[in-house]
Amino acid sequence: MKLDLSQLFEGTVYKLELEEKLDINVFNENITNQRNIKLKEPVSITGNMYYTEDGIYLDAKLAYEYIEDCARCLTEFSEKIETVISGKIMKKSNQPIEEDDDEIIIYYDGEELEIEDNIISSILLSLPMKSLCKQDCKGLCDKCGKDLNAGQCDCTKEDIDPRLAKLKDLFD
Repeated sequence: MKLDLSQLFEGTVYKLELEEKLDINVFNENITNQRNIKLKEPVSITGNMYYTEDGIYLDAKLAYEYIEDCARCLTEFSEKIETVISGKIMKKSNQPIEEDDDEIIIYYDGEELEIEDNIISSILLSLPMKSLCKQDCKGLCDKCGKDLNAGQCDCTKEDIDPRLAKLKDLFD
């Protein structure tokens, strides 16, 4: 996604509003290389780019819905997530730039800003570390593989401390 910054540079406007639906195919290709998810619908981006004395800033909200397998029971589920993408927009250069640790820098080249990589990063960072179909998912039985959310299995559970497992062999 390319954003035209020329109006902000010329000073004809001080604020540009964003409201876009982004191509789902581009993101599915790039995100599935990082994580096994699939976007269900186009990524929605709404927000503003604005010019101040300090520079140009981007402040936008991303909304998307994705499909993934549960980390415990392997059931496919979908979830909606909203996250933000924001930062100072600066020209790409070979010179080192002093950066404030808390400030995110988004680089542009020419008069266009390409934010596809920033959007992909924001999506990946907003995903939970462990995706669960529900918070109290019971997962699969480690012996027979039955989905414990559907009901208990008939496996016997022997909770033996692994340090004492050799003692059990003495009595058998």
